[in-house]
Amino acid sequence: MNKQSKICTIGGGSGMPIINKALIRAGFSNINSIVTTFDSGGDTGRMRTDERGKILAFSDYWRALISLWKDGKQKEIWTEMLRYRDGRGRNFGNTFFQFLSEKEGDLSSVDRIFIELTGASLKGEVIPVSVSPAYVCFKTMSGKEYCGEHHLDDLRMSLDKVTKIWLNPEVNANPEATKTLKDSDVIIICPGSMYGSVLTNFLPVGIKEAFEKSRAKKILMTNITSVANENDNYDQDDYVNKFSEYLGSRKPFDLVVMVDFDYLNKKDLKEVLKLYELEHSHPIIFNPKGKEKAITANIATIEKVNMRLRHSETKLATFFADLEI
Repeated sequence: MNKQSKICTIGGGSGMPIINKALIRAGFSNINSIVTTFDSGGDTGRMRTDERGKILAFSDYWRALISLWKDGKQKEIWTEMLRYRDGRGRNFGNTFFQFLSEKEGDLSSVDRIFIELTGASLKGEVIPVSVSPAYVCFKTMSGKEYCGEHHLDDLRMSLDKVTKIWLNPEVNANPEATKTLKDSDVIIICPGSMYGSVLTNFLPVGIKEAFEKSRAKKILMTNITSVANENDNYDQDDYVNKFSEYLGSRKPFDLVVMVDFDYLNKKDLKEVLKLYELEHSHPIIFNPKGKEKAITANIATIEKVNMRLRHSETKLATFFADLEI
């Protein structure tokens, strides 16, 4: 990819920050991140409940914002502050960004005042996918319906798979988000909870149309392993089919990028995968006979402290620097 390209990353959770950091490490400096604003778990959920659901979720926004700040002492201090939780589990980052949002009157303007306050040198900007609050609702194979993204997390080890998701209420896309999709050279769909962090970004009215019309090169980064109630036993074709269902496009991506497990230590990998099996979680499968254009790459690492598979920032940086699409 050209280092001068305007790149749009889409996602939420922990997947987007690692992609953003890798892009910065690879030398890219025009990164615009579209993030979900519909989280309802933990401290975010408490805040939204206290406000009768009338505020946005701030957690994915500020984590994405921090990921666009090149490493340094000032960033380190602010990251520690924003992650702080008091004795009641209240997160300072969420409270701080609620204050900034209310002060500015719009979350879309918060990055400017954040830069003024902190002196942050950001390699792009963060755009909330919608500036109207809503909750993620979903239905499962058994016919049960839930409202609230946190229920997805609670049921992540359940074999009662999600069959449909929607927003309540239906909200419009942030015009800045649709413009970003239109103007980008490359769009990267980040790994993360398929329903909770990724597909939710395509639910606001106007987003999928803007994505379809965009002439950008479109890349889907799959998860390393499945989530039982979302995408167990998926290969690249299953991934694309699910996105096609919500995007209304037969071919939504130019390239699907998956993890090449052959680069990982076989003994350690076997041990880690046994632990994932206890969660009804398995590797996302690369099908060499799949109809969708997909590649596997050396972009993962084994985190031995917690025995988890993670995308590697350094490996991803090398991958993005060398990628030609």
